[in-house]
Amino acid sequence: MHIHVCGDTTVDWAITLQPQSTLHITYLWEARDTAHIVAQPGGATLLTELLCAATGLSTPETVPEVPRVDGPELTVEMLENPSNTAVNRTFASWERHPRRIGDATLTWRMGRFLGVEPATWSDRATTDTTDAFDCLIIDDANFGFRDDPGRWPAQLASAEPIDQVILKMSNPLASGPLWEHLTRHYADVLTVYCSVGDLRKEYAPVGQPLSWERMSQDIASAVGNRLELLHAARVIVSVGMSGVVIVERGGGATLVFDPLHQEDDWEQKHPGIPVGLGTCIVSALALSVMHCPIQPDWVQATRRGLAAARLTHEHGFEIDVRSPQHGLSFPINLIARELSRRTLNDTFESIAVAGDPEWQILRTAISEDYRALAARIVTDGDAEACQGLPIERMGYWASVDRTEIESMRSVRSIMREYLNQERPRRPLSLAVFGPPGAGKSFAIKQMVRQLAGRDAKTANLEFNLSQFNSVDDLHHALHRVRDAVVEQALPLVFWDEFDAATSERELGWLAQFLAPMQDGLFQDGPAVRPIGPAIFIFAGGTHETMARFKEHAMEMPAAKATDFLSRLRGFVDILGPNPVSDADRTYVLRRALLLRALLTTKAPQLVRGERLEIDPGVLCALLDIGSYVHGARSIESIIDMSALTQRRRFERSALPPHHQLGLHVDPSEFLALVGGNA
Repeated sequence: MHIHVCGDTTVDWAITLQPQSTLHITYLWEARDTAHIVAQPGGATLLTELLCAATGLSTPETVPEVPRVDGPELTVEMLENPSNTAVNRTFASWERHPRRIGDATLTWRMGRFLGVEPATWSDRATTDTTDAFDCLIIDDANFGFRDDPGRWPAQLASAEPIDQVILKMSNPLASGPLWEHLTRHYADVLTVYCSVGDLRKEYAPVGQPLSWERMSQDIASAVGNRLELLHAARVIVSVGMSGVVIVERGGGATLVFDPLHQEDDWEQKHPGIPVGLGTCIVSALALSVMHCPIQPDWVQATRRGLAAARLTHEHGFEIDVRSPQHGLSFPINLIARELSRRTLNDTFESIAVAGDPEWQILRTAISEDYRALAARIVTDGDAEACQGLPIERMGYWASVDRTEIESMRSVRSIMREYLNQERPRRPLSLAVFGPPGAGKSFAIKQMVRQLAGRDAKTANLEFNLSQFNSVDDLHHALHRVRDAVVEQALPLVFWDEFDAATSERELGWLAQFLAPMQDGLFQDGPAVRPIGPAIFIFAGGTHETMARFKEHAMEMPAAKATDFLSRLRGFVDILGPNPVSDADRTYVLRRALLLRALLTTKAPQLVRGERLEIDPGVLCALLDIGSYVHGARSIESIIDMSALTQRRRFERSALPPHHQLGLHVDPSEFLALVGGNA
């Protein structure tokens, strides 16, 4: 097997910086803090070096023949002179970052990309090979290789047979002489790699990451609508460090994904700019061809590539302090070993993408009924029980329901944009609906805590508008919000039962919030008071969904519902632990996730390792009871009323008595379920 690499080469110049200091420049000058500029091979040259290292680890047991890899090399002068115009140059600052948020260990990662200097001339140093090759890897960064047939290998230029062609492509996609040549002569063996960002740059309708189902369907549709892309045998689109979508020419698509992270989630936990994703994935694809030239396992290859890319970022670039230039470099040997591992990383799963807009991975992948899965979530934890299933966590809140996940993530994205503003002029207004006791405030508080960080200063304020007697009560509440802002806290303000009636009319409070929502001001007697940055959460009390609220509100023009709705920036419907309809099958999973969270926080001694000790009868009753009177509050109350403090197991004898259970469930039904599992 002969693998040949060609394409655009770069020299990536890295300026290594010391941790930022608040000292005046004169003191920094005195301290002699050092900065270095070092060169690293990039583009097709880095691909060549990584593949050489990985194939060097192959053995007769793993490949049918000794592989050979060749590709472009950079001259010494190119790697020593940042002004050399014969090669493409990139510039970036590199800094030490924590391996993970909260980790004290530091590693070298890109801090800021500074720009590109394309080559102004080229000596066209040949990277061709006189021997025929079986697999061609092309790194097309749109630096001129695609437009210059004189730089193409002779075997490619003359359209001689090649077993497999892998094209790493950047914007503009599917254009130029190289693309036309490849699709004319090698379409059936052409595998194209690009990132989802490349698709978005060309206005592909791929939305923000709300669920893996929606993301994979958007990408499959975007590729399918680009007829020029469909000339290739397949298109592989990476979704950050968390997944890829493989779209075959015949119309089928496969999602490879991390069930615990969607696009950018993993990166948020690992500071610094990730690099090398495309290099790792394309290297893994090439190695898959090496192992099985006729039918490579593209799915397994992308899993290896994603794992290698994450390891690259976690480990960071390597630096040799003994070198005068500090020798910052891609960790080639480490990543080569990762790519050559026989065992697959179990972080990533794969599943065929369905065309049904209501498709849920949960329904497709689960091999047991929801009730059995719910029991395992409580006893073993969702990490163990939900392997292979997308699960969304925000603090102690968790869900496996696609509808609920998409709703919560969309609100989180809106909230993140608000928190990233320098100093917002007015509050962010959101609405949350759900049945009584659905856990509306719990879900939102967990979201804010995750976004703001544990060290962030927030002020949780809750006001029930049904208990307000006049507008003066509202003004007093807004003054408390202002006080929190003055104390440098971010107010998270829950306006419970905002849809309650005033003494004058139904939905009468809506009109009172129009000015605070729009202008960030409220009238306090003759004075107009600014509110400042805050998050307003309007929690419905009489309407269980936004749809029901809108339907009712539109029947009352005098309530100013249209003006109120136009000032909202998002909403979420929380489903809660009770069935919302006869067709609702996932309610038992919502119960299980809530039970696990409450029991592990309120009675952590029940957990040994990851196993939560609970009597089967008690578990049966908690999961199977027909309804909780007060929703999530009832589940929490039953746990609080149970005698668990001195116990290592949630036994039947720990349950509250019959008459106390009657506050929250049908006690006869509940205890019958407990006894039915004797």
